[in-house]
Amino acid sequence: MTYPKFQTLSFILSFSLSCFSAEIDFVRDVKPILEHNCVSCHWEGNVKGSVRLDIKEEAFKGDDVIIAGNPDDSSLYWTTTLPEDDELFMPPITNEEKDYPLTNSEKKIIHEWIKTGANWPNGVELEPQKRLPKQIDFVEHVQPVLELNCVACHYDGKVKGDLRLDSFEHAFASEHVIVPGEPLESDLWVLCTLPPDDEMFMPPEGNDPLSSTDLFLLRRWIEEGAEWPESVTLSPKKKSFTTLGMLAKDLYQELGLKPGKSQDEFSAYRQEIETSKLNFEMLPIVGGKFQMGSPVSDEKRGSNELLAHEVKISDFWMGKYEVTWDEYELWMINLDKDNREYDKKPTDKADSLSDAVTKPTAPYVDMSFGMGKSGHPAICMTQLSAKMYCMWLSARTGQFYRLPTEAEWEYACKAGTSTAYSFGDDPEQLSNHSWHLGNSRFQYQRVGSKSPNPFGLYDMHGNVWEWVLDQFTPPPSSSPSELRTNPLVSPNTLYPRVVKGGSWDDGAASHRSAARMGSEEAWKQQDPQIPKSVWYHTDALFVGFRVVRPREIPKLEDIEKFWPSEEDIKAIPGR
Repeated sequence: MTYPKFQTLSFILSFSLSCFSAEIDFVRDVKPILEHNCVSCHWEGNVKGSVRLDIKEEAFKGDDVIIAGNPDDSSLYWTTTLPEDDELFMPPITNEEKDYPLTNSEKKIIHEWIKTGANWPNGVELEPQKRLPKQIDFVEHVQPVLELNCVACHYDGKVKGDLRLDSFEHAFASEHVIVPGEPLESDLWVLCTLPPDDEMFMPPEGNDPLSSTDLFLLRRWIEEGAEWPESVTLSPKKKSFTTLGMLAKDLYQELGLKPGKSQDEFSAYRQEIETSKLNFEMLPIVGGKFQMGSPVSDEKRGSNELLAHEVKISDFWMGKYEVTWDEYELWMINLDKDNREYDKKPTDKADSLSDAVTKPTAPYVDMSFGMGKSGHPAICMTQLSAKMYCMWLSARTGQFYRLPTEAEWEYACKAGTSTAYSFGDDPEQLSNHSWHLGNSRFQYQRVGSKSPNPFGLYDMHGNVWEWVLDQFTPPPSSSPSELRTNPLVSPNTLYPRVVKGGSWDDGAASHRSAARMGSEEAWKQQDPQIPKSVWYHTDALFVGFRVVRPREIPKLEDIEKFWPSEEDIKAIPGR
């Protein structure tokens, strides 16, 4: 992982690394330790012992958790130095095969960070990450990271910067690339921790950066001596979305889904997620005919709204509320698996299937942007992320969940009405049913805190726009004359795709039942990743989603209309 001018840069780096390593950097050194060892038990979603370590204000709230300048009296540090059988020892050891104390290097970093003032930059928030394995095995843990991220540019067939990483002999040929025991002197690790806009940042432009967990794993491997069996040779592996996750047809077959109507009674139910204490409510939406879009006679209709035309919709269940962070992060940051490991749950088929569904890379910032997590709608995901969540949820529960089509969403929103909103035509009544620009206090709010629509669905108007399955196409100049049954405009380009319902950041016009908006590349404008992330729309603080479950399961050959498809993957830049 280097530039052609690697040797010159290595000299510069080696000259300055003594200064670089002397100071403890919170983001580079401390944050990964806390996220992978502490935060899962001490964050907004799981506050053990009334201690939170996910945000600066909470971490310093207590009298003795972090005492700047005094590590020996700071419980964050001294509890890690106790005998392992002490009830106050941290992190706790409940499973001797998987749990382990902080390494000496990690304890030293925490000690020095507190001793030198416990600097925690404003705005830096922590997210729980899964713990690393107790023993780092090169072949099992390190080799895949190098093969997927580094070797393609540094092996016998392609030697960039006179550097090869495909064998022990070549990887350790330079004294600067991997320095056993010294990650801060190892270019392999240091260059991956630089700011993404630094010309020396690795992997270079056009590749996904290493995840937080991969970086932390590499650091520990180097700290522990960088053991590399001399007989092990690495080969470049293509980091392909399709190989990282389970494709729609594979999962459909593994779940044993059968086309045709569900055998379940068509009534409201509560879906439990067995590996957590969470559940969500699904309401039955009896199908029928309705007028999709808005009539030409409506003077307040938006220019993007479809002209009113008759559509027939089949039965489906729809989420009573928008998907919340509590639910979404079970998949997004793999809390589902962490919960199973913490509870020592034996692995079953549902676990294996859900684990096979690709998870996002670690986010660059707090994706709630300080607006709240528990009980609030998840936001900023791409349509692909929302689809993948639905695939994961299906694997987790054994039921077929997906995003709604635009027609299904609008049918559920109108709930038998023919007015601009499900409560009538008067926008003055909007505040009783919606969080919008005039009452939201400039942020989203807890789901279900306004009045529901006639179907019992909450926040169909406002709070956040909601992803549907369709490609956004401009409205035709005339209405279709024939009855359309379960229409869907399957996407074939990355932008634009449809969101519905308006948000906390929009006025009354965007909250109309027929209103629609197309996604834009600008929703990724502040994303530092190059190419832009396939998972996050960093600037779309107003976009979320809810799930549906059709009463009739589709045929296998139609499944990619509803779960991530080859067309989705082809549309991803750089894939």
